[in-house]
This record gives sequence, structure tokens and C-alpha cells, in this order.
Amino acid sequence: MATGSGSPPATAAAAMADPSCPPFPLLVEEVQHEQHEEEVPHGGKLELPTVDLESPGEALAAACRRLGVFRIANHGVPAELSARLFALARDLLAGAPFDDKQALPGYFWGTPALSALRVAEVNWVEGFHVPLLPVAAGQQHHGPTSTAEELAREYGAHMARVARKVFDAMAGALGLDAGRAAAYLAERDGFVRVYRYPPCPEAGHLGMEAHTDSSVLSVINQDLVGGLQVLHGGAWRDVAPGGTGIDGTLLVNLGDMARAISGDAFRSVLHRVAASHGKERMSLCYFAFPRDDAVIAGGGGSRYRPFTYAEFRDQVQADIKATGSKVGLERFLRQ
Repeated sequence: MATGSGSPPATAAAAMADPSCPPFPLLVEEVQHEQHEEEVPHGGKLELPTVDLESPGEALAAACRRLGVFRIANHGVPAELSARLFALARDLLAGAPFDDKQALPGYFWGTPALSALRVAEVNWVEGFHVPLLPVAAGQQHHGPTSTAEELAREYGAHMARVARKVFDAMAGALGLDAGRAAAYLAERDGFVRVYRYPPCPEAGHLGMEAHTDSSVLSVINQDLVGGLQVLHGGAWRDVAPGGTGIDGTLLVNLGDMARAISGDAFRSVLHRVAASHGKERMSLCYFAFPRDDAVIAGGGGSRYRPFTYAEFRDQVQADIKATGSKVGLERFLRQ
């Protein structure tokens, strides 16, 4: 199967009428995989709990244990800032020809992996990636343009503040000491990723394949177009959009590191994005990880052996290179 970094097979002619749309492949080689995914039934909407970030209390810990995904209100992220980043991202991704976008720093299509790793599926998605680490003197900018990078960093600073507040509440529920709470979340070393899911002319595609995040937590700001689905109760359940256009909430999704840190007390939920057939979908996502050298240990009763986040990241990349898919925490089970 082709990756988003090379020349794909035949493309959907209807999509190619839009010069901004990447050359996504047809479903010739994807039918068997999609039929397998459809064996999991669709279960309608999933109502998520909303946690007040000004007083998270037991509600946040309960949401981490029950679902691993929840909404947060009173987060303090300016709606005007989110709107500006959405508008700039839409101009960059929907307003420029695909050939021009390929040269932009941080741009991806088909998969958010920014390397030449082979992936099992090409997703109906494109976007750009902005690390929050400062650019060293003489280094190329990380974002597609200096304006986009500056705006993403401003947004990312708010995300880092939100992530720290959420994680401190999680750490309190787990009884983590101050040293581990600091090492387990390097919130200012995370990154912002902007996703655009162009309108898809064919049924059977996914905007993003089913996966768990490798992060401690991810913070998602969605536009008004739905598509996010969570596996819950043996079925794919639709998550309604939130964000500044609806109720002002943000979505928090726990990743594999939260699951390992908690010794499986907190959930890392399997999720995917359905391709949009009528309108394009945009989302702003922030991902926060532990320090590279932080030793992840969930206590004596944990199923996982102690490991560093750097070990985990390297193993994930090796598995994707070898098989096209992430294996994740199963690689770190105690023998």
C-alpha cells in the first residue's frame, strides 16, 4: 500500500477536480481492510462527560477511568485565537494547490507520520505539524509559514497550560509525587497538528484509521463537521463536535502513556475519523508527551515493565516500519 510520501495508485477523479486535494488512492487495494473494520457495528452517538477545568474534582478522574475521553469547559483558550488559527489553516490547506503544499515545512497527507515510514493505510487527510520547541538560530522554521508557526505557538502555549492543569488533576488522583508529575508530562515540548479532511467522493474511506494516541493526552478543537468515532461497548460511537462554534468545550483524549502511568486504571480509547462526504472537516490537535528520559512505571501491580518514553517511541516507529501498523503497549508487557 502506498504511503502519503510517494506517488499513489489511481486517484478518485471527483476529488482531483479540486486542485488543493492530494492524490488519494481509490479503494482497489483497501476493500478487504474496510470490510474487516465494518465487522464492528455502528452504535449511534456517545454522550461524553463535561469537566469544569476550574474545579475538576472527582469528575475528571471518573472520566479517565470510565471512558478516557471527555470534554472540558472553562479552559480559558480564547475563542478568537482558535478562530484565527482555523481560518489560517483553511487558507493554507484548502486554498493552495497540492503541488505547492508539498514543499511546505511540516506538511503531510495520507498519514500524519512525518517520516518515510510505510503505513498500512492511506487516510483521507492532510495537514501540517508545528512542534512547540523553539527554532534554533539558522534552523528552518517548523511550520508551513512563519505566520502559521507563530499563531500555532501562541495557541500551543494555551494548550500546554490546559494540559498541565488536566494532568495535575490526574496525578493527584493517582497519588503521583511532584517529581513524577513533572517528568510524566513535558507539556511545552508537545506539538500542534492541524488536520483537514477534504470532502470524499467515495464511500468506504476513513479520514483516520482506528488507533490509540501515543501521548499522555491530546486536546482536540473541532469545527462544526462531525466524524470522530470512539470504540465503546463493542461498537463505533459518534462523538458530536464541540469547540468554539457550538458549546466552547474542548475534547481531551487520553493516550497510551496515561494508560501505562496509571497501570491501566485510566483508559486509552481506540478512535478513528470517518471521511466526510459532504463538507470538509478541520480540527486543531495538541499532543503532550512525557520527557524522553522519564521512566514510566505504573507500580508493582502494573502489567507493564518499566520503560522510558524514548524506548516506546522508537519501538512504535520500528513496528510501523516493519508491519505498517503500531503495536503499542503490548510490546512492554511483563514477561
